[in-house]
Amino acid sequence: MQEKQLTIMIQLNFFMNSHQQPRFIVRLEMKKLVQFLYLLTVIIIISGCATGRHTVPVENPDYRVKSDKSLVIFMRPSNFGAAISSAIFELKENKTTEEELIGIIGPNEKIAYYTNPGKNKRFMVISENADFMDANLDAGKVYYAIVTPRMGLWRARFSLHPFKQVSGEPEFQLDSKKLVDWLNECKFVNPNEESYVWAKENADSINDKKISYLQKWNEMLEEDKQWRRLEPNDGLSNPL
Repeated sequence: MQEKQLTIMIQLNFFMNSHQQPRFIVRLEMKKLVQFLYLLTVIIIISGCATGRHTVPVENPDYRVKSDKSLVIFMRPSNFGAAISSAIFELKENKTTEEELIGIIGPNEKIAYYTNPGKNKRFMVISENADFMDANLDAGKVYYAIVTPRMGLWRARFSLHPFKQVSGEPEFQLDSKKLVDWLNECKFVNPNEESYVWAKENADSINDKKISYLQKWNEMLEEDKQWRRLEPNDGLSNPL
């Protein structure tokens, strides 16, 4: 059966004066319909997690390693999905959602996070979906991770990738030139008070996504999951 093309005609009237009503017609083929609706939806429903609303810039940042802590730098250099920020959490038992929140970052932002060293730690990024990164961290080291966006059904989705000594994807290795470039593109920010309010108000939705996507994460093969996990030797003694 031959595929039928759907043409949507949107007539926009611009009134120049009371005597003139010029118009133009935008024609969109079916193949472009999904993209059009995606952009239109984003424009209309952007709310709670719009970029720039949940961070404050850090003046004169000076993040050094601490002998009793692990330092993780999360960055998001891409402008794709710029209208949607990405919320990052460290999953902890017996903690509220707002207590787990690391920050909600937008394009060209990065956040420095001190955490207790240890094994079997897990981080999560939330938007339309949830994605995870496991970690075994040593004290006195700095680790790097990147938030990478991709198109979802209604808005951008995000993944967390660690920078490793050896990675299945060369661009996510510690010796990758892109790491330094991306770090330079991003500015350090801290979460503001509104970010914790957002996490508290959206706790049910966040937990639902966490449970749903953790099932998929746990089903991932170890040969794939190993590239999504920070190991002790992926840490550096000094920040780049």
